[in-house]
Amino acid sequence: MRLLQQLGDETELPTAERLSAARTRLTTAMTAESSVPLTPTVPSTRPRPRRPAWRLVLSGVVSAGAAAALVSVLVLAPDRFGGDTPAARADASQVLRNAATAALRVPDVEPRPDQFVYSRSQEGPGTRESWMSVDGTRDGLVIETSATGRTETVVPGCRNGRAAAVKGGQVVPGVTARCTPAPAYRADLPTDADAMRTFLIEQRSGEPGDANAAGKDVLYYLTGSYLRPRTLAALYEAAATTPDLRAVEHVKDGAGRSGIGISWPSTRGSGEIVLVFHPETYTFLGVGGSAGSSAVLALAIVDRVGQTS
Repeated sequence: MRLLQQLGDETELPTAERLSAARTRLTTAMTAESSVPLTPTVPSTRPRPRRPAWRLVLSGVVSAGAAAALVSVLVLAPDRFGGDTPAARADASQVLRNAATAALRVPDVEPRPDQFVYSRSQEGPGTRESWMSVDGTRDGLVIETSATGRTETVVPGCRNGRAAAVKGGQVVPGVTARCTPAPAYRADLPTDADAMRTFLIEQRSGEPGDANAAGKDVLYYLTGSYLRPRTLAALYEAAATTPDLRAVEHVKDGAGRSGIGISWPSTRGSGEIVLVFHPETYTFLGVGGSAGSSAVLALAIVDRVGQTS
């Protein structure tokens, strides 16, 4: 019914000129039928003509299978995704699938190894900006601003198994330490939902069946690195299979923005993890819940440290 309503709203009414020919045929048929006696004196031996059947036409001719396919698309990827369904009654798995669909609509950008992932986030009154090396080999920078001041911390790149030593946020000249590159762009993560689900199980940080730990793992990959659209969609699709997820109405992220929250079950007194999504576009906003809150304010691929767009 929602499909029919949308088609009705978007389809223009035909003009009088377009209706003229059909009106003439209808009037002629009605006149001819009214001239026949109500009680015929001689039964006709000719077969009664079949009356034309009314047909539902959707943008021309649409088969039942095609109409069903259209409905499926509207359910998974409508303009406003959730329609008029309140978040309190939203299905948590469907919210995550909507987020996966939204992720696939973002332009796909493959970062170059020499670039940086820039991000800006907020936690309470404080903000954090970071420039992290795409391949992990170049020096990055983290700037944190709070009520007590501003701090800058250099993040040394790992080259040939060695990285500069850091003390007090500053590089110690001539001193290095063993290291392993930590790329800010995870090109190694699966782009298929089933493969991502297997990956998360194999790389889990908690015990088997610990849904709260699984939520923390999803959050780690979601906020700890840059994911291209297909990988991000696979992460959401895999997360949607977690049992006992709950949709939360009007939850706020670390910047006070209200959205639809997806809550992971809390175990052994651990704090509740709630991923917050925009109520209309289903883009990821940040984190809420008793485990703490934060907000993603900006994310971009840049050419140098200090660049923000």
